[in-house]
Amino acid sequence: MKLNYKKSLKLITLLITSLLIATVSAQAYRFLYIEGTVSISTTGLKWVEGDSGGSDVTITGSTAAVTLSISNGTTANFTHYLYLENLDASDYTLIINITSAASSSLYESNGFNMTIYNNSTEAHIDTLDVLTTDSYSGTVTASVVWHITFEVATATDASGSDNFTIQFRYE
Repeated sequence: MKLNYKKSLKLITLLITSLLIATVSAQAYRFLYIEGTVSISTTGLKWVEGDSGGSDVTITGSTAAVTLSISNGTTANFTHYLYLENLDASDYTLIINITSAASSSLYESNGFNMTIYNNSTEAHIDTLDVLTTDSYSGTVTASVVWHITFEVATATDASGSDNFTIQFRYE
């Protein structure tokens, strides 16, 4: 039996081509899709600069940065400095934590407090000692505005600057 090299080469080429086509065809892709819509509304709680805040209050998103300037050996009340407004027609559970306390060596005893009032009724909500890791838990009722007051009494030998962090968590 005589072997025909031309026919064998054509057959091998056809087999290799068929194998490549079968391999490519076996990789059939299927797709899943997600189509969505993002609805952005002005709900929840938000910071509002107070009447006496001026350039000492900067609000960026959910963060309010306050600068309280006071001389040593004096007491100052920063009233209506910052507001917390509930934009919703529903209540929120609120937890306030002093997460980073101010340095007690720079203040008189009980010398740094943050007091919260209902803005329309002037009802006292709570007073937190900013020199400790004090906390508050309560409810911000629907469409209410609270105003924040800082009372600061510095020690006579105090100088420099100090930092503190207060977290307002709501759900």
